[in-house]
Amino acid sequence: MNSIPNRLKLAGMVLALGFALEPCSQASFWGAQPTGPKRVVVDKSQQELRAYEGNQLVFQSRISSGKRGRETPSGHFRVQSKSLMHRSRLYNNAPMPYSVQFAGNYFIHGFKSVPHHPASHGCIRLPIGQAQQFYQWADRGTPVQVVQ
Repeated sequence: MNSIPNRLKLAGMVLALGFALEPCSQASFWGAQPTGPKRVVVDKSQQELRAYEGNQLVFQSRISSGKRGRETPSGHFRVQSKSLMHRSRLYNNAPMPYSVQFAGNYFIHGFKSVPHHPASHGCIRLPIGQAQQFYQWADRGTPVQVVQ
């Protein structure tokens, strides 16, 4: 009888589907069709980045902003450039994967350590996987608002 192999196939599909649908606590993109202009809000007090299309939240992630003495500037900015692997000219050629420049020497980029508190030299750190998603989503000119 085929019922046991079919049950195993079904169990495997349910298991695979369960993992695919498991919510991610660090970031997520939702499947609804968003409309409207893109924009980014970085909340330093919550250590969170939120990305919107129109009024619909399409991505969010924990961040680490600039630590005391090296604070990330607050204000209204725009994505200036993007680089798959930028190297810091200020900090010993440090690798900054999935870099999205939003103001002068300030970038939103991936990093191996992203504690839920200010820890960077002024940039906005994202976990590597979320940085890759954000990099692919952000366009040059996308507004970036950094709030206290």
